[in-house]
Amino acid sequence: MITAVVGHRGTGKTELMKRLMLYTRDSSVDFIDLDTEIEKKIGKSIRELFLEHGETYFREMERQLFLEILQRPNQNAYLVLGAGFDLSVIPETVRVLWVKRKTDLDGRIFLNRPRLEPDLSPLEEFYKRAEVREQRYRDRADEVYLMPEGMFENRHHAMAMEKIILTHMLEDVCGGLTILPEFFATEKRWSLFKARYAGRGLGFFELRDDLLSREQIRRVLQDLSNDKFIYSFRKNQDWNSFWSDSANAEIVNRSTWIDWPWELGTPEDILHQVSKDKLILSLHDRTHFNEWMRFEDKVTHMKYAPEVSNFQELLQGEEWQKASPTKRSFLPRSSSGRWEWYRRFKKGQQLINFWKEDTGSAGDQPSLWAWLMTAEKSQKFAAVLGDPVAHSFTPMEHSDFFHKKNLPVFAISIHRDEWSEALPVLRKLGLSYAAVTSPHKENAAKLVSSSELKALNTLYWNENQKMWLGTSTDDQGFAELIEGVGMIAPLQKEIFVWGGGGVLEMIQKALPHASYFSSRTGKPRVGSEDATDLQPKILIWAAPRSSETLMPPASWNPAMVFDLNYKEDSLGREYAQKCGANYQSGLVMFTGQAQGQRIFWKNCEEAL
Repeated sequence: MITAVVGHRGTGKTELMKRLMLYTRDSSVDFIDLDTEIEKKIGKSIRELFLEHGETYFREMERQLFLEILQRPNQNAYLVLGAGFDLSVIPETVRVLWVKRKTDLDGRIFLNRPRLEPDLSPLEEFYKRAEVREQRYRDRADEVYLMPEGMFENRHHAMAMEKIILTHMLEDVCGGLTILPEFFATEKRWSLFKARYAGRGLGFFELRDDLLSREQIRRVLQDLSNDKFIYSFRKNQDWNSFWSDSANAEIVNRSTWIDWPWELGTPEDILHQVSKDKLILSLHDRTHFNEWMRFEDKVTHMKYAPEVSNFQELLQGEEWQKASPTKRSFLPRSSSGRWEWYRRFKKGQQLINFWKEDTGSAGDQPSLWAWLMTAEKSQKFAAVLGDPVAHSFTPMEHSDFFHKKNLPVFAISIHRDEWSEALPVLRKLGLSYAAVTSPHKENAAKLVSSSELKALNTLYWNENQKMWLGTSTDDQGFAELIEGVGMIAPLQKEIFVWGGGGVLEMIQKALPHASYFSSRTGKPRVGSEDATDLQPKILIWAAPRSSETLMPPASWNPAMVFDLNYKEDSLGREYAQKCGANYQSGLVMFTGQAQGQRIFWKNCEEAL
């Protein structure tokens, strides 16, 4: 079968194909990148093709060459398509794999790809196309792979889990998967879904009556006959009519468990229809908690899935579940998906938990890759703490280090005003290693009484002394980022630093003679007033993308921009593109920081 790989610009489709070559190297699979094939055929780069002939000409070249490739004799191939490829050209016989990342719609700025609409800002250009493309991918995809953030290179555990997913080698995966209506979009999509999951030892499939038709539910029960199911009532209806229908009775009887939500009323009536040993009673708000709990002895399991707005509410739910772990499941929900890490933390610790394909039925459900990466019944864990953290490469970067300790690594969002509440809760849950990012580096320093630093990016819990130890590895990462730059003190005046935040002290220590400017006011900081008569040769970007961040003066024309941020929508990246400067992403700094963090954690462990 030919598999067409689709996804947004910059998602990582080409790098994924390189890894797939490793995963399938013993088979006769071809790997074809359509852009590369076009460049070979016309003897020009894609950028040159766009500049000389425009997008319409390029799209026609894509279509023609795609159809030619379909005629080749080897029909066992992966074919990577450009983000804007016309998906209507793809015949139904071709499987479409949509590769996506959680941050796809955050925006990306490209320095090495042709601009499609130069009159727009880079992000405006991206957003204009991304939302339209997102829907087209969703409509045509036969399979969705939600890929994690970060670089896979030399991440052995991460690659092992990815191989299991993409080569469809799942076995004995605990947790459940909610069957969504889009899985039935075409016969082929449902057939491929069955091939991936039927008889693979999943904990259960959930069948919700508000998502699936009765015909779809019956088909699932028939086609996945060897698996377990939770049938979840979510729609209010004529219950006398429902129970008198033999087809409905068959669905209920075939299901392993029945989930009755408190929103549909107290469960007295259903207790006459369903035996206690298969009845789950669920609650999705806090209002009726005490009334709901009175029925605990009348059902087999209690599922509590409220909206959780803060860490104290999270802890309350955790303590409720742990008081009777075989009888209770706690599934916190949020509009932002911020409790995804906690769902993973509870892996293997409660009967009901979910992972997802694509968007799933709740934002807090983890991806299959994240679920597989998580050790069961973890008593301790590591995390990156900050806001935002969805884009963070830290869980991937440290994955092998903590896999050897059988510990998961989470990305935990802590808002600026939540630190004092969140840290004690996380410590109680088992947080033992932490990478700390903005805006909490100063808060982290206050935890460590022995530190003379005003900002820390690394924490370790010393169990013997019952205290946090900490350090900052920002200086190590920064030194690697700017290696060889500004070593001559007089030349440092021509290095301008835009912003600073929690790393300003570290930058000033490394570059004491550089010129410093506030990214909020645009004015020079104390000691740099005379720099207004100079032109920067190098600009160090240390400011976030926010409404408060200004762009440097239009008269500045640096030759080089060093960005402390590695996000693909970084304002520093946009500035470099705008002024035509060479650009260095903060990824170099990040990997240097991370190496220092692992050394610190290892030294702390050895000192115990």
